Amino acid sequence: MRRQFITLLISILFISCIREEVKLPQIAMEGETEIQNHSEVWMFYKENETGSPLKLNKNNIISTTHWLYNIDKRLPLKYIIPELQQLRYKHGNSMHSEEGMLNYLSFSNTQTKQLTYISFDHLIYKTDSLQSKFFIKQHADDYRNYNNIHLTINPNNTWINDAKMEDEELPSTLPEFIEFSAEGRQTLLHLNFNQNLSYQEYMSYQAYLNSLASAAIRINPLEFVFDPSKVPDCGCE
Repeated sequence: MRRQFITLLISILFISCIREEVKLPQIAMEGETEIQNHSEVWMFYKENETGSPLKLNKNNIISTTHWLYNIDKRLPLKYIIPELQQLRYKHGNSMHSEEGMLNYLSFSNTQTKQLTYISFDHLIYKTDSLQSKFFIKQHADDYRNYNNIHLTINPNNTWINDAKMEDEELPSTLPEFIEFSAEGRQTLLHLNFNQNLSYQEYMSYQAYLNSLASAAIRINPLEFVFDPSKVPDCGCE
């Protein structure tokens, strides 16, 4: 009788798990299509009137493998980023951690129709609602030789420094702004993401901005994820 009960319980849990799905972001961006020796982290989206809509499944991750993060595209950044920070730290600092094991974000590549992965280990998330323009002022000596451009990305608009762009204007305006302002200096893009952005929006901007990267245009690995209610004059309306 006990064995039958355990078998039934496992069956119920299995059925419950397969009913859940993660809708991955769909973007056109290159990455790796096959990662050997990996474990998977799942961040599900759950309709929830109160509390976090994020449901995390990390039961089968192993420290000595690469970690693949499957994140639902509907989730807002404010719930995703803290989990990414904690899990990435755990992956690299547990007693069983192994050097060379990386963390990857997964997405559906709209060009190749393949499941694709990019590492985010180089990114440093700043979540204290400090925006890049204030951070650069505090560390002026480190950035004085660059053509510093601050991008603030909200759900309904984007800003290039203090100039507001509508959603469709950034791809045509940003390259022109870089060319006009560079004056022979290497451009450094500083990214500020409104925490209310969906993961799909975040990854779409990542794809576009990464397409601009070159010897003349760099992207600061510091990413500022801010709470608009705590940032005065952020243009977040």
